Amino acid sequence: MTTRFFNAHIWDFSAERAREAQLTEESGVIRAVSFDKEPLPADRSVDCGGRLLLSGFVDSHMHLPGSQLYRRHGVYLMECTTLAEYQRALLPHRNDQGFLRGFGWNQQVFQEDPAALAQLRRFLDETFPQLPVALFSDDYHSCLCNACLLRQAEEFLPAQTLPEDGLLTERMVFALMDGYPPLAFARQDVEDALLACQELYLSRGITAVQSLMAIGMEDETCLDAVCGLAERGEWHLHVNFAVTAHPGSSPRKVLDTLRARQRRQGPLVRLDTVKIYADGVVDNASAFLLKPYSDCRGRGIPIWEEGELERFCTFFDREGVQIHVHVIGDGAAEEITWALERAMAQNGRVRNENRHVLAHCQLVDEAAAERMGRLGLYAALQPFWFPGKRVYGVDAERLGDRAEACYPCASLLERGAVVTLGSDLPVTPDPSPLVGMACAMNRRKEEERLSFSQALEAYTAAGMRQLGQGDEAGIIAPGYRADFVLVDGASEDFSADAVARMKVARTYVGGQCVYEREACAPED
Repeated sequence: MTTRFFNAHIWDFSAERAREAQLTEESGVIRAVSFDKEPLPADRSVDCGGRLLLSGFVDSHMHLPGSQLYRRHGVYLMECTTLAEYQRALLPHRNDQGFLRGFGWNQQVFQEDPAALAQLRRFLDETFPQLPVALFSDDYHSCLCNACLLRQAEEFLPAQTLPEDGLLTERMVFALMDGYPPLAFARQDVEDALLACQELYLSRGITAVQSLMAIGMEDETCLDAVCGLAERGEWHLHVNFAVTAHPGSSPRKVLDTLRARQRRQGPLVRLDTVKIYADGVVDNASAFLLKPYSDCRGRGIPIWEEGELERFCTFFDREGVQIHVHVIGDGAAEEITWALERAMAQNGRVRNENRHVLAHCQLVDEAAAERMGRLGLYAALQPFWFPGKRVYGVDAERLGDRAEACYPCASLLERGAVVTLGSDLPVTPDPSPLVGMACAMNRRKEEERLSFSQALEAYTAAGMRQLGQGDEAGIIAPGYRADFVLVDGASEDFSADAVARMKVARTYVGGQCVYEREACAPED
């Protein structure tokens, strides 16, 4: 059956404007697009109500199922802004059984009051003397644990390395998540959280995501749950999963894990990515910088040993596997771009055939930016974090004047890097691409602002190329997947303020309406 979508407006990238258009869809694929008035032949029709019709959005870097496990089956702290609010949110759980998991505390609370961290740790020990408690920060790079949990986790976290304040960072966080079974949520809770996360994404017009390390569970558990939901017809998002690797991991074992999980691939689920961390975050001074932090905390420490990162990259580039790298500091950007350049050269590659990705790129020096452009590396940025009317407080304190230069966007694009945009959900609670586009168009530093077309490209066609599906979806054209979104509020005004006010009316995946904010117009 052929369906005609008419009375729509499609963005014309060459003319930089929206044009009235119609298209037809059959079997989940766009068959024809026309800007003429003469109706395209079809078996049925859908009136788009004059709305803007855009290709489905892509979130180029996120973590399933976002914060939903903690919102629904743990303690959600992102709405708390003071120590007292953290304590009030935790108190109702003092009689819980088994394990208490929390997520969302913000480093800035403890930055503003140095005594607050010790006070919260003391509160946890006194309030939960027999209940293990793990509270993850809003960037998931730090975890505050009570004494009860640390006693139970000694075999995973050697006692001589345990910090007195109970605050774990980077490698110790990953060791805890990998080795401590009580952190796991029940399967029904996982599926419930995944469906809630999917509902959020579809309501924002997002039809495809690159999901990195799962939040609140092992990666394989998340993959298995998504595949189960897809088999039951309850899952609609296209997902590109990754296998997470850390320094010291055997590349061959990581590859074997990836190949084994690839057997679960299907129309909605793909795996061709390994995720690594080049450094930490500015918030806890674990990002690796070229110059010292402004508050005299050194430069941070590289996560990888000299030579190990290059060997790792060479192995996976040779195997045709995408490498997706967490990169925050300019020191880390320098290391990973050098490692990828040498790896690709050893494998006889001049360009980025395997779509390697540098995520975040908070600070990038001129040499690393040039290298990213020359190699055609992907830069998966989070526009919600771009400096807007003000600079994030911790960044300003720890980076000084460098905070104004955070997250180069237009300059990376100009040098030839492929810029994609996303949310890093749950770090950004609302992943709305329309809001993200507005942030990219209206950032503090004018020379780093994107145009509407550039921001839309980053959220659609470029994002699909990063996911390895650029020849299947990402643009409104015949032969491409009928994944698209209808947006209210479109007019002649495509300024940042106007884009921020736009709302998703409907989301289609494979030509099927999977989200509607209001009843669909009658079909004829």
